[in-house]
Amino acid sequence: MNISQNCLDIIKKWEGFSNKAYLDPVNIPTIGYGTIRYPNGQKVELDDVISEQEAEDLLKLECDEVAETVKKNVTVALNQNQFDALVSLCYNIGTGAFAGSTLLKKLNAGDYSGAAEQFLVWDKATKNGEKIVLPGLTNRRKDEKALFEKTSGEGTPLEKAEESLQNKVTWLEGYRDNGDDKTIIVARNGADVVEILVLESPGKENLITVLRQYPNAENFLLAPSGKAVPDGERIVIQKRQPATITQVKDEDVPSLQNALLVMGMGAEDNTSDSLKQDIKRLQTRLRDLGYYQGEIDGNLGLNTDRAVKAFQAKVFGNSEADGKVGTKTWEKLWGKDAPKTAAIVAPADVSPVIPGKTYLKLTKTNRRDEFGCFVLKMEYYKDGQLQDFLNVCSGAPSRQIFKTGTKSIPKSLEPLPEGKWQIESIKWATGKDKYVGEFPTPGVGPVSTPLTYLEPNSTRRSAIEIHIDWNRRKGSPGTAGCVGIYNIADYQRFVSWLRETDPKGFYVDWGLGTCPQP
Repeated sequence: MNISQNCLDIIKKWEGFSNKAYLDPVNIPTIGYGTIRYPNGQKVELDDVISEQEAEDLLKLECDEVAETVKKNVTVALNQNQFDALVSLCYNIGTGAFAGSTLLKKLNAGDYSGAAEQFLVWDKATKNGEKIVLPGLTNRRKDEKALFEKTSGEGTPLEKAEESLQNKVTWLEGYRDNGDDKTIIVARNGADVVEILVLESPGKENLITVLRQYPNAENFLLAPSGKAVPDGERIVIQKRQPATITQVKDEDVPSLQNALLVMGMGAEDNTSDSLKQDIKRLQTRLRDLGYYQGEIDGNLGLNTDRAVKAFQAKVFGNSEADGKVGTKTWEKLWGKDAPKTAAIVAPADVSPVIPGKTYLKLTKTNRRDEFGCFVLKMEYYKDGQLQDFLNVCSGAPSRQIFKTGTKSIPKSLEPLPEGKWQIESIKWATGKDKYVGEFPTPGVGPVSTPLTYLEPNSTRRSAIEIHIDWNRRKGSPGTAGCVGIYNIADYQRFVSWLRETDPKGFYVDWGLGTCPQP
């Protein structure tokens, strides 16, 4: 059996929705409809935000997991209402408590009436070491009991989302490839190899982030020296690169009003307005390029200094990454000496030329970022020739399951399905070309471009758009199925494509054989 919308609705009613993370009664960061951990195993953090649709999608995935516990433990026949009520109860009290409950014992003995009465027992919470009755729990249990006893109005079972590969992994094995000095992780389910990862950067933080992608992996073991890495496709874990810098118009380059900006400036109470303004412009530009994630506060502190050094290392090399911002660094931030249009170096997996066509195409690479999202390549073709491309993402980490239009289901948090889409008009949260503010839907950011599915056949997925992966900077990467562009500078490049030729065709080709040709 699968849950129905009735199950989700009763949980939503009593859990309540919060688009911002908060501390629950036992001080666990919680978001949405009671979510404390994302599908990739990452814990919710207090500055996280979420949309109502994403919250319901997460709830659906969690309820699907809880439903498996109910199906495993219940040995008697259930109707849809009984099943929904039990999943709602189990979601609230925990799978362990349900498995050892008197309710379950009575139910499996065929005592449905006795099991129904047992719902009312679960109306207490522990506070200061003492169990006390909570009126909210009492009323919730009455609702669940009523649903359990209801003989009409059964909901239609919702299709269960496919289990991700990462959830199937039970242990991990680490290798060191001395040939190219790479760290390799083999993810296994028992003796079977699920996937093989190659870490471009073996730093501690990167390794920890990757390991978190496997919530059911109990152990990480080092392979004995000399043990060969298993054969199979290797997925490269690529630390995401910031935006490619292109030269902006001379009139759009702000002047540097102070000769030199260094760490520590801006913290004093008597800081001049011109210095504050320079530092804020520096922080804004570094944020737009994907280097800086902090506040635009005019204080050149540690985080800003680190972002400056990362930018300098990328542009000038590590030897010149001193964190000091003078005219040389300032001009490079705005693309001085860079080409007016980004230089196009066609990747090995570039799509074939279709003469005379202007369109966008989205394809999947064999690389994932450190959070677990596959690196997708969004290409811009003008008159059949590749003009530019961006690396983007789609779907939630650990929900990277790519499907056709007909097989892709709602509430799955998977990438948008394969097929031909139409690009609609750009939407702005606070005004045209203003990359500030946000739409009411959390995680979308200041700008979004809707997509409409055209063919083949149809899809049940909806509300698919191209927007900035706004929550990535807060450590919550990915989307609920939209196309996520990594930063503001890359989105500005995407907008320039649309304004140059107004392409309408957006071809999503996952290699499944259903995407029409441009």
